[in-house]
Amino acid sequence: MFDRIHNKECTTYSKNRLQKEIDVEQIIDEMTPLINKRLNHFSVHPSDKEDLCQEVLLKLYSVLSRFDFTEATPLEHYVNCVIKNVKNDYIRKKMYTQRRQEVLVNEFIVTYNNSKSEQPIDRYIIAREISSKLKQCLKRLTDLEQRIISYILIDYKPQEIAQILNLNTKVVYNAIHRCKIKIRRCLEK
Repeated sequence: MFDRIHNKECTTYSKNRLQKEIDVEQIIDEMTPLINKRLNHFSVHPSDKEDLCQEVLLKLYSVLSRFDFTEATPLEHYVNCVIKNVKNDYIRKKMYTQRRQEVLVNEFIVTYNNSKSEQPIDRYIIAREISSKLKQCLKRLTDLEQRIISYILIDYKPQEIAQILNLNTKVVYNAIHRCKIKIRRCLEK
């Protein structure tokens, strides 16, 4: 930017524009301590002050090029209004975030308590429905298949079932396979 200041080939328009940019920078440099002082408030968290200051400076920078210095309203009044609006927006956002966090925490608590209290009942009801449906399916099996499945349900292995029932191991495996098919068909209905 300073190279442009010393360049003698600048047109009148660019010199005026350059002068306005320098003036804006000077105004912003002079206003920064005022902005920081005004943002020094108990409602503004110390780590957010710099962000808010930058937000105010950005708003001022975007408006200063169009600001009419000939009017009766002083620039400080406008700066104070911008600071007030930025601070109010910050407080609104902070309050909204706090309320949302409280709602989320309460929602989690309710969900947790519901899951804690309803789960055993739900499990019991689902288990009863499944067992009644399974009993209906087991009634459709042959006597041999019913005996083999009863041993499987109490964690016997096919080899042990074959020894207990005096059957070939291959017969037990085939019966288990037929039972799976029949039970699957029954449960799909």
